[in-house]
Amino acid sequence: MKSIRTQLVLLCAIAALTGIGTATKVLAHHSQSQFEPELTVSIEGTLTKASWSNPHTLFVMEGKKVGSSDAAREWTVEGPSPRQLETKGWGRTVSKAGDKVTFEGRPRRDGQPELLLISVTLADGKTFSFKPE
Repeated sequence: MKSIRTQLVLLCAIAALTGIGTATKVLAHHSQSQFEPELTVSIEGTLTKASWSNPHTLFVMEGKKVGSSDAAREWTVEGPSPRQLETKGWGRTVSKAGDKVTFEGRPRRDGQPELLLISVTLADGKTFSFKPE
């Protein structure tokens, strides 16, 4: 039979390992510092791919900035988790590849064609906003 002291040491070790595992997951979550916090850009075009997986949704579209005469190019849009989008009404079945969409978001600081999602407007004019409340 194990002594109380041995059991206590074992419990402390398990608690410490659990805490380290949890902290590692939190620290592994990436920063959003690559995006401009004060600048908003809207891009319009055709949705080509959608990844509805955790921890973030990811959308790819062929499009250009609204009102721009530039040629369309591939843009990547990072969104919140699928659950966060679904609670606002935009789920997997609402949009599909080939749909016309307009994304509004925070552009990357380095000018790469990527956005951090703020809202999406579908071809029928319906808008889903993901701004923090």
